[in-house]
Amino acid sequence: MRRRASGQRTTPPLGPDGEHINSLTRGAAAFAAFLVLAVLVALGALARLDRAVLDIVQLPHASWLDLAASLITVLGQTEVVGTIALAVAIARLRARRRDWWMPLLILVVIAIEFVMKLTIPQAPPPDELARSVQLFPFLEAPTSFSFPSGHVARVAFLVAALRWPAGLSAAVVLVMALTRVYLAEHWPTDVLGGWLLGYGIAAVVGAPNGSAGPVVSSASGGIHLSPKPGLGEEPRA
Repeated sequence: MRRRASGQRTTPPLGPDGEHINSLTRGAAAFAAFLVLAVLVALGALARLDRAVLDIVQLPHASWLDLAASLITVLGQTEVVGTIALAVAIARLRARRRDWWMPLLILVVIAIEFVMKLTIPQAPPPDELARSVQLFPFLEAPTSFSFPSGHVARVAFLVAALRWPAGLSAAVVLVMALTRVYLAEHWPTDVLGGWLLGYGIAAVVGAPNGSAGPVVSSASGGIHLSPKPGLGEEPRA
């Protein structure tokens, strides 16, 4: 015998248009938060909070932690992330996916990061706090200012653009952020700004629009597009 549930309302699933709007909204919100944070950092309003959080993150100290954090942080270098993005773009292009170009927009992330580091006058943490082990010094490109963190921005963009599961994406970005602060390469506001920048760009350009799939010929001679996976789904390539 079936019972009718009273007072319960079912929410219809979002179509492509609804997902597109939600993704654009999240991206716009991330950009707005990024701009607000940039202003606060430029004014020095968060300097005390930055130092307090950095001191807490640096409480554990061991040589193996320094080495482990330095190894992890290499994965966020422009050369490493850029190579991965290029490889994914080529693989998608060979698969005739319409969204093959999306990983290449990491260049936009790098460009904005560069401009902001010339604009926002936030010096990096003092040298006496540094714990980095120089594994590949030829990959290092120190700048006068540190906002936002390029490592975190690039990683945050890539995992979001590739539509990794939300939990895994958050874990990867958090680990990269913690290593940058632990090594005293960045302040906490730097890594927060990096996450907002990278995620914001990925959310905007990754908004579902139904044009990501390959072109497929139909039996009638026409063509149609395979649906694009949503932001919460794993990519096929």
